[in-house]
Amino acid sequence: MRVLREWWSSEIDYAWVANYHRSHAYLRTAPYLIAAACFLVAGKTTADLVTSLSSGEADGPWWVFIVGTIVSVVLGVAWARGHFFTEEWSLRFVVIADLSIAAVLLALPPSQIVVMSAALLVTVGNYANAFHGVRVFLAHELLALGVALCLFTRLVVDTTVTLSAAVSTLITVLVILFAASSLNHFFFTALRDDAARAFYDQLTGLRNRRGMLVDVESMVRTARLTPADDVTVVSAICLDLDAFKSVNDRFGHTIGDDVLRRAAARIGRVSFDAVSARIGGEEFLVVVVGDESRGPAVARDLLHAIHRDDDETPISASIGVASLPLSTARGDTAVMLNSLLDRADTAMYEAKRQGGNRVSVAGSGTDGVGGRRQEGLSL
Repeated sequence: MRVLREWWSSEIDYAWVANYHRSHAYLRTAPYLIAAACFLVAGKTTADLVTSLSSGEADGPWWVFIVGTIVSVVLGVAWARGHFFTEEWSLRFVVIADLSIAAVLLALPPSQIVVMSAALLVTVGNYANAFHGVRVFLAHELLALGVALCLFTRLVVDTTVTLSAAVSTLITVLVILFAASSLNHFFFTALRDDAARAFYDQLTGLRNRRGMLVDVESMVRTARLTPADDVTVVSAICLDLDAFKSVNDRFGHTIGDDVLRRAAARIGRVSFDAVSARIGGEEFLVVVVGDESRGPAVARDLLHAIHRDDDETPISASIGVASLPLSTARGDTAVMLNSLLDRADTAMYEAKRQGGNRVSVAGSGTDGVGGRRQEGLSL
């Protein structure tokens, strides 16, 4: 029962899955493959209409085939742009694809081939499995079962096919629809969970370095689509908890871990629209996109959020900020992020040398040396 509860309550972060696909060269082809599948479905729907008309068996509503073809082509064109849908439109895609395929199959004259064609729903199930959670996948599987049973009933009632042949066809379809899909579902769910954990720090729940790179790439890609690209900057905010070693020495590592988790939670709340990560023992990194004032402003908020006098083990942070105009960040995101981190790290150590519990902002120089300005924000 525990395993079933965990399975049922498991959730998928659609944005993370889409970003994961974008970060791998061969997975970035997924939209084009989905587009190809949509075009193939459009071709099959058109062929079904032509076959039905030529054989004089088009007793069903012929407009269903035309609508199905148009819907498949429109979806194919949308995916052929090479971009992943938003989560809302991705869910709509699952619903539209399921209903379109089901409507076309039910409009066809009953036959064993039509029953076998219910296996087309596997493609939608694989998509739902890859990009959405168990509830979406289960809803799709129930619809697929209903369609298959309806087609089977029509085959038995309205044709001369023997019952044994009809049952054999149904069983074949059910094996394709459920056995393979279910195995894929459980396998890829476990694989996806393991992959997701590899992008997050297990102690604090923030991203690790690898997870940060993936999400920063996505954030920069999105920012470049905005018209304000020429005035937008990427800012890296490096935080190091002051005198954290003394916390471990005085109170033990259990309390130290609690302090790290508490600091991470406060960082996450302040920078909810940014990308935050734990990149070292007591070192954190936050990356934001906005105008040139955004980085220092978030840094000040972080400074005041982390330190609270009423904490059992009060802690403060030294914070360094470095920024880079987005218009000049045209190279590899990892190289850009490492350059920003080096400058922010240097600025952070300057804040620490000034006594900690303050923000230091690196100047516009690419090396971050000699161009820093201090913001005395000690509490």
